[in-house]
Amino acid sequence: MKTIGYARTTITDDDLTAQINLLSEFGCDEIHHETYDIINEEPIISKLEEVLCSLNRGDALVICRLNRLGRSTRQLTELTQTFKGSGIHLISLDEGIDTRQPMGEIYFKLMNGLSAMECDLIKERTLVGLNNARKKGKIGGRPKIDKRTIKKIRHLYYEKKETIQYISSKCNVSVGSCYKYIKMPETELTKF
Repeated sequence: MKTIGYARTTITDDDLTAQINLLSEFGCDEIHHETYDIINEEPIISKLEEVLCSLNRGDALVICRLNRLGRSTRQLTELTQTFKGSGIHLISLDEGIDTRQPMGEIYFKLMNGLSAMECDLIKERTLVGLNNARKKGKIGGRPKIDKRTIKKIRHLYYEKKETIQYISSKCNVSVGSCYKYIKMPETELTKF
């Protein structure tokens, strides 16, 4: 069982020295770090995936703070579920989390609860948004194509032998919609 330290910079903290010192003092077998290009907000060197792939059951990932591991609550909860499923331990020094200890199981349960809560909140906000849109008369989805446009699409394709791209731009519909109505049997067209 090995302990691997992971450190990364953020937009507000671009110095890894303090994190690396903390991880060294903890006694990590290896320390990996990730540096970000502050201007483009992209990783210069991406190590997290590499570190996660090198961990085996019983190994521990050590971080200074939870915000160094996950960039969002959702990402953090997904990583936590992955750790629990793989038997990998997580140690966060600032928060005092050590899943090797009996109290660590509580952390996993808390993160599972947060994950479920976040899914429920997203679902609830989506439904509220859809209901509000319906009250304002908006149905959502793609706009319906009228019978005349369908006939025009089919006419341009079968009679004029135009390209799909031309038909798409001329009728102001997607290429996929053009193909849908071109391939639709005549019997189905009477439903429009």
